Amino acid sequence: MKRIITITVSAALGLALMLGLTVCGTASDGAFTAEAADAPETEETVTVSASDTVRLVPDKATVSFGVTTQEKTAELAQSKNSEAVKNVIAVLTERGTEEKSIRTTGYSMYPRYDWSDYGDQRIIGYQVTTTMTVQDQDIEDLGALLSACVAAGINDVDTVRFLCSDYDEAYRQALAQAVAASREKAEVLAEAAGKKLGGAVSIVEGWQDSSARYGRNTEVSLAKQESADAAGPILQPGESEIRANVTVTYRMG
Repeated sequence: MKRIITITVSAALGLALMLGLTVCGTASDGAFTAEAADAPETEETVTVSASDTVRLVPDKATVSFGVTTQEKTAELAQSKNSEAVKNVIAVLTERGTEEKSIRTTGYSMYPRYDWSDYGDQRIIGYQVTTTMTVQDQDIEDLGALLSACVAAGINDVDTVRFLCSDYDEAYRQALAQAVAASREKAEVLAEAAGKKLGGAVSIVEGWQDSSARYGRNTEVSLAKQESADAAGPILQPGESEIRANVTVTYRMG
């Protein structure tokens, strides 16, 4: 004997809803049609990375230098070093450098030995070194400034770091150019895929090298020196590259 299974309309409706089906029909005739529900369409996108560069001629500098003195006694070496450092600071401030732009970065004192007696060390004097960093210097006057500081007592110039006071403006320009470059790349990819490029879905800024950024809000103007300082070292800052990196996702249709 064949078994006959009957499903009521209400039960069928519940079953169809559980299975994610669309139910069509009327309760009057007890018939229904079940169809698979339409799945949501996935948005098509393309993601590209791009970068661009703006070049700037630096106009500011940070200089690191040292004053080293040697004497037979620690007291004399320290006193001589302190006097030389005072003279250097006086030169800097006379030329317009603010005291907050002058920073002591190191101080050391150690004995000097005579090793000529085959291992029998003998103290023959002491050496004292003070290292300093001077910020906010105008590049156009930097050579003359260093000459004046050498005359005042510095005998070691460690590094000269060139900076750009217009860095932020240049970086914003580089960002805009990088986004424009990303769209050009995305258009090529979309066309190759037979699609049309839409608007940007997301923009992610990449790593930023801000080592050339001059961060002071106030400008420090150095007093100009005439021919007496004309023989100072020649410093060529060249150009700094301000680079921006972005990753952009665009819609395609």
